[in-house]
Amino acid sequence: MDRIDAMRLFIRVADAGSFSKAASDLGLGQPTVSRRIQDLEGTLDAALFMRTTRSLSLTEAGERFYKRAADILADFDDAEAEARGLDHEPVGLLRISCVSSMARLVIGPRIASFMKLYPHIRVDVLTDDTYTDLVGEGVDLAFRIGTLVDSSLMAKKVGEAPRALFAAPEYLEARGVPQHPRDLTQHDAVTFRQTSTTEWTLSRNGETETVKVDGRFKASSGDLLLQAAQNGLGLFLAASWLVHGCVNDGTLVRVLPEWTATPSPIHCVWTSGKLRGKAKLFAEHVADALKFETPVC
Repeated sequence: MDRIDAMRLFIRVADAGSFSKAASDLGLGQPTVSRRIQDLEGTLDAALFMRTTRSLSLTEAGERFYKRAADILADFDDAEAEARGLDHEPVGLLRISCVSSMARLVIGPRIASFMKLYPHIRVDVLTDDTYTDLVGEGVDLAFRIGTLVDSSLMAKKVGEAPRALFAAPEYLEARGVPQHPRDLTQHDAVTFRQTSTTEWTLSRNGETETVKVDGRFKASSGDLLLQAAQNGLGLFLAASWLVHGCVNDGTLVRVLPEWTATPSPIHCVWTSGKLRGKAKLFAEHVADALKFETPVC
């Protein structure tokens, strides 16, 4: 096995966290994968993995080799693609992951134009309101909203989503219009279910207020929360791109228009190395769609 193939196998095992999982993904026997990794460690005269009966993790040398190997493979693939002309004619499957609301409103509308530009690319989109396992699902590129948790994944910030408060006119008629963030404690909120208690922090002209809110409806889906807010179930702290259409048609209106929340960062996330090939082309294609305007009033 040459060095390039050895590095690819090493990266695959490290990403999978298991010899058996990597072997299954590659259609190889586990003994073959284990032997080839041992041969690589012998060539390098360094242990790359710490092996126990229950887990497989990288050694310090393995972590250093992983970073260098990922960059080397990225450069090699770029050089190979350029030599073959594949940088001008990309082919194959591109698998993307993002939350359903972003797929519907931001990413999805750009897919058709991307596929027309690159007719030999096939696209597979996974919409999931929880974090998709990029390695297990074979995802090339994911779009994630909010602060990223620590992980071994590679990430690049590509935008920020301004956020503000919105509600249905019928809700405000029934419950009154808040005049200050402190008033929010007397209102219902529709909130993401990931946390049992929710605090909203709003700012204007250097003044900041943090208020604990609650309500009768929670969901893990932005689309469901949007529908709940339209149906008058409570106030919604939302990104401008998610509510823009609803504000235009009058089903939602801005609340406390002088106050805004901290924008939510948006990242492209991938498994290892440099962002390249089809994933890089798609990230560049949707880049302008991720330059969001300030919240509508």
